[in-house]
Amino acid sequence: MVEQSEPCPVCTCTNVGYEFRAGNRRLFRCGDCDLLFVPQSGKGEAQSIDVESQVISSESRGTVVVGGLAEASLARLQSRGPIDGIRYCVAGKGRHQFVDRARVEGLELVDSTPELLGDDLVDLYVLFGILGEVAHPLEQLSSVGKVLKPGGLLLLTVPTVDSVQARWQKSRWTEFASQRITFFSQHGLSALLVRAGYDNIMTWLEPNGLTVLCRKNADQKDRPRLSIVLPVYNERATFEQLIETVLEKTFDTMEREIIIVESNSSDGSRELVMQYENHPEIKVIYENEPRGKGHAVRNGLNHVSGNIILIQDADLEYDVDDYDAIIEPILTFRRLFVLGSRHKGNWKMREFEQRKMLSAVFNLGQLFFTWLINVACGTRLKDPFTMYKVFHRECLYGLQLESNRFDLDWEIVIKFIRKGLVPLEIPVNYWSRSFGEGKKVRPFLDPMLWIIALLKFRYGKLYHSATSGKT
Repeated sequence: MVEQSEPCPVCTCTNVGYEFRAGNRRLFRCGDCDLLFVPQSGKGEAQSIDVESQVISSESRGTVVVGGLAEASLARLQSRGPIDGIRYCVAGKGRHQFVDRARVEGLELVDSTPELLGDDLVDLYVLFGILGEVAHPLEQLSSVGKVLKPGGLLLLTVPTVDSVQARWQKSRWTEFASQRITFFSQHGLSALLVRAGYDNIMTWLEPNGLTVLCRKNADQKDRPRLSIVLPVYNERATFEQLIETVLEKTFDTMEREIIIVESNSSDGSRELVMQYENHPEIKVIYENEPRGKGHAVRNGLNHVSGNIILIQDADLEYDVDDYDAIIEPILTFRRLFVLGSRHKGNWKMREFEQRKMLSAVFNLGQLFFTWLINVACGTRLKDPFTMYKVFHRECLYGLQLESNRFDLDWEIVIKFIRKGLVPLEIPVNYWSRSFGEGKKVRPFLDPMLWIIALLKFRYGKLYHSATSGKT
């Protein structure tokens, strides 16, 4: 890979390399946030100064153009509630059609730029195809955010590199021949919006990209918080060592909370958990009966207050010292969803002592089900069923998780992928325990539940309410 010195225009990292040429344009990819962009050497300062004026763009700029753009955009706005009387700004190709249609619906146009609006805040900003046409999209989003009321809405259309047209046309994608400077994936765009202070992100797939509706975050925390969800059921042998190891782990840049969900264990685990009830960083939830790991995790998710969520089992199969590596991409807004992959080049993930045949069955099953989910979801994951799942709480918006057993692993991964959040996989340490040591997977029943989960969550309804987008 040919390196170049200009940093990424989104995350500013210098881990940037040449990707390919489209016509007379050389495109580079950021190795950290995966942004594809055209370097603007010598132009960055001028474009940074002029970023606000470029929000109001000429009608000639390229965009994601679909039939009935104005009507579709207004319908998507109405999915969030009444729109009559809201004050808005709009820019980009399709602006005039939107203004005409919005007038009929009772919206009030504020025809100005972010720079001129000053303290005259608006309820809605609409950007048709503009985001990504300047070298500093983060500054562009920030300038729009300054004139939005807290809780105000941003509606935008943008071409994406993982759209149907982009995947079909590859390096001949028409957007590469335009004047566009930055090119997002759906995951990268969502991470950028969260970085810029937006949440409640909903997306609609278009042939050439996305329509996105999101909200200016009205309750941004100055310091990120990590919420560790820890389900416990019959883990007396390992719980104390695990929880003490987790508590010993310190973070310089984050607050932390641990949500322990105890499912009425029969081996004395509940009594051990009770000893930590008064710890300032621990919140304990007691269930009356064991209803499965998935149910316990879902219960814990209902009580988290952090913006970064990590799922941790109460056994010792995973290394707590891997926290830093799997949290860092989310903490720096490079990704919103990370998996701690147990694969390190060897297919023998599980090795049960004196039970080599069972080990082979489990390892082959892992390969088969990984292949199955990759085919169904169009991905290339190595370990989608790892326990170490770390994600920004924004990933959960619009979803209603429902699985009670290990099929929750399938549900989370599939639903996040359908939202465009294909996970980044980072290698972690792993030591598989045996059934004698407490492993709870049912070798015959659970695989059947996994296949049902694949069909249900891959092809069924994604969002649980009419207020969310459809992908």
